[in-house]
Amino acid sequence: MEYFKELVLQNRIKDFFQKSIQNNRLAHAYLFYGGEGRGKEAFALNLAKTLNCQSDTHRPCGECANCQRISHFNHPDVRFLFPAPKNLKSDQIKKIIQTKVKNPYAALNIPGGKNISIDLIRELKEEAKFGSFEGGYRVVIISGAEYFSREAANSFLKLLEEPPEQFIIILISETLHAIIDTIRSRCQPVYFPEFTDEQIIQIVSQYDNVDRDIKPLIRMARHNLKRIFAILHKGYAEQKEWVYQFLRAVAVENYFHINELIESVRYKGGQAYYLELLNILSSWFQDTLHIGYESLDNQIINIDLNESVQRFAQSFPNVQVDKIIEVIEKAYKAIENNAHPILTLMNLGIEMRGLLGPLRELKEAT
Repeated sequence: MEYFKELVLQNRIKDFFQKSIQNNRLAHAYLFYGGEGRGKEAFALNLAKTLNCQSDTHRPCGECANCQRISHFNHPDVRFLFPAPKNLKSDQIKKIIQTKVKNPYAALNIPGGKNISIDLIRELKEEAKFGSFEGGYRVVIISGAEYFSREAANSFLKLLEEPPEQFIIILISETLHAIIDTIRSRCQPVYFPEFTDEQIIQIVSQYDNVDRDIKPLIRMARHNLKRIFAILHKGYAEQKEWVYQFLRAVAVENYFHINELIESVRYKGGQAYYLELLNILSSWFQDTLHIGYESLDNQIINIDLNESVQRFAQSFPNVQVDKIIEVIEKAYKAIENNAHPILTLMNLGIEMRGLLGPLRELKEAT
């Protein structure tokens, strides 16, 4: 039997689970952790398929009835849970789930506050009293496990202490220590490293028709697959051009043009659009910092604008990069907390100009 044949997967994780399955040494609870967009949820679903797959040659086959039902989140022995506000309606939940049906690497767009409630855990514990519906493994995947309420965490602990047979729990979190000690100590931790550029290109090609070089986007997204899929078709090139023009206007203190640029994105895409602009802006100054320290090329984020960043760094030899990154992060948090984006961006432009220092030669500014 061959396992994970068709999956794009980090070799260490593939080898670990392949040996665990072959030797019948599966843990009753796992904690998948690592940075955002590293395929933790996608692999959890594929592990559930593997344990319930009906193929006699390779698992998961992706084609048998069990694999298909798990892919569409309608297998009775597989549950996928995530933190959500109490007032989230059933049709909203279905819409969120459909995102994962289409692309298991995509982000869960959950509105409002996040919380894994005691009611959800009570329901789960009640279900755990019964055996598998179809004789295979029961698999419970809990994304955002750091959002357990106190009561939910205490109740969930009892399930971890007395797990039923062929019942596997997979908790997912970006940070290992975001999970309370009593739960973390009862789970087998599995770290998910970043995918390589080549692996990301392969995954993206499975779920999207891309006819351009996406390596600059991979660098910008810091190898975060969720972010890559989120911005792949949302005017990324347009956003980079906006940041480029914004920097030019700030450099020459053209506040009229700065205001024009800010007004031009007022109705573009809401909070997420503004935050992405700030991400790109921050990456520009991170590159400026790397250039100043003569870092390796693989540390440069804006590889498609490398020459422009080089000229910018040369034109502002006294730029206070660390402080500029701080004010960009401050603006990011402000907009994230629903501050007025237009005023926030204007104030950011004014603060940035003060931190750029004198311009060595105007025509080389950008």
